[in-house]
Amino acid sequence: MDAQALSRELADYKNRLSELEEHCGRLRTQMQALQGDTIHDLDTSLHSLAYFHTRLKEEIVRSERYRHFLSLVLIHVELRDRQSTGQITREIGRMGQEMIGRLSRRNDVVALYSKRQMVLLLPETDPRGARLFIQRVLAAFPDNGRRITYSILSYPNDATHLELIMSQLQERSENLFRGQPQLQE
Repeated sequence: MDAQALSRELADYKNRLSELEEHCGRLRTQMQALQGDTIHDLDTSLHSLAYFHTRLKEEIVRSERYRHFLSLVLIHVELRDRQSTGQITREIGRMGQEMIGRLSRRNDVVALYSKRQMVLLLPETDPRGARLFIQRVLAAFPDNGRRITYSILSYPNDATHLELIMSQLQERSENLFRGQPQLQE
């Protein structure tokens, strides 16, 4: 092999290495964006379901240790004029952000549960406190074209461990989607 051929081959390797470095940079940027997504939902800016699960586990441990209640409020939103799921999700995001700003405490978690539902994690809140909270939510968001239904789940009254909480939360979510009335609290 002559010097020109080696020079061309070396240039090709340098170009390829440069392309791979650029690709790695793009992948790093995407990874950082995905890591942010695990905490917040991109469409609503509410906490993600994965983050909610992490915090729920932590709060159960804290609740057991200090013998405090822990309540979850599942809120289901329907818009009367049959808007798209995207519009409902945006409405949930708007409502959730307003709840974070005006109604909830710093340690409460407002997370997107599904495209039509959000879940609130209310540490150190008994069932009565959760009902008072939902009354404030309903007063803050009058009807004007939307129907809000909800279900309250309290630890340890309604469920005694994480798997049971998640199972009951899913069951209540399905009931709200079917339009069935609130389950017993």
